[in-house]
Amino acid sequence: MNNNKQRRFKGALGFLIALVLLGFVILAGQTNMLGSVSEGLRAEFSAMFTKTSGGFQFTIAKVLAAIGALALTYLICKLLVLLLKLFSRNARIRTINELIGNIITYLGVILGIVWALTILGLNPTAAIASLGIVTLIIGFAAQRLIEDVISGLFIVFEGQYNVGDIIVLDDFRGTVERIGVRTTTIVDPGGNYKVVNNSDIRNFQNRSKALSLAVSEIGITYEEDIPRVEAILKDALPTMLIGNEDVFLAAPEYMGVENLADSSVVLRFTVVCKEVNVFAARRRLNRALRLLFAEKDINIPFPQLTIHQED
Repeated sequence: MNNNKQRRFKGALGFLIALVLLGFVILAGQTNMLGSVSEGLRAEFSAMFTKTSGGFQFTIAKVLAAIGALALTYLICKLLVLLLKLFSRNARIRTINELIGNIITYLGVILGIVWALTILGLNPTAAIASLGIVTLIIGFAAQRLIEDVISGLFIVFEGQYNVGDIIVLDDFRGTVERIGVRTTTIVDPGGNYKVVNNSDIRNFQNRSKALSLAVSEIGITYEEDIPRVEAILKDALPTMLIGNEDVFLAAPEYMGVENLADSSVVLRFTVVCKEVNVFAARRRLNRALRLLFAEKDINIPFPQLTIHQED
């Protein structure tokens, strides 16, 4: 099971659990669930779940109501996130909706907790204020969190990259899978994930903003006649587009002599493609050139060892 399927499974499971909890709370509030036992046992059962602490009385009804509030908040947030996904028609809108969905989730958690505490008879504002120095310490610790959130907002609304774009961050090249409130998740072609704090994303390349070039460099021997080779390439390169239209966006081009190496004359070739196909395009181009050189008797140098033996 890949990461996307795991996330969908966990989301569906959480939705189902919240729905069951909400249904149980509604059922408990509307029906006499303990009607099969005597009045005395019902009173004892209720007393077991009635606790008094600091002037506050926690009863089973309040606990169930608090659970119902959390479940209802969770369901509302999930439904809102689902609606956002339904209207994600392109990468840009999907990226913005992803960020809005994350904000809704975080706010939902905070509101759900506050609602549940209020139902239990606690004053969340007074509880937070009573923490004093602890609140101050948490505020200092949250500076990095605030920096990540602000950086994430700038990334999304400035359109620096979107979900589905291919970016290069440091030495890691991958596709942006998720832009969260705090972090960005990138996955490379091998399925390896890199999760980076938004505030740490400073120097990167967005390879999906424009078309890419797949580059192939092949050496030929110094004995080859370069004008003859170039004449062959002029006729053969346009035909290489046939059969490779799924990867090549145009016919390959010969760029000229790239380097005069120790044992070869290095020729450079390029082909226009999408960034997602850049490696596949380079492999296709290498194969086509190798077959062409073999067909036209254009020699490619290879390492050779010469041994001199004394008489």
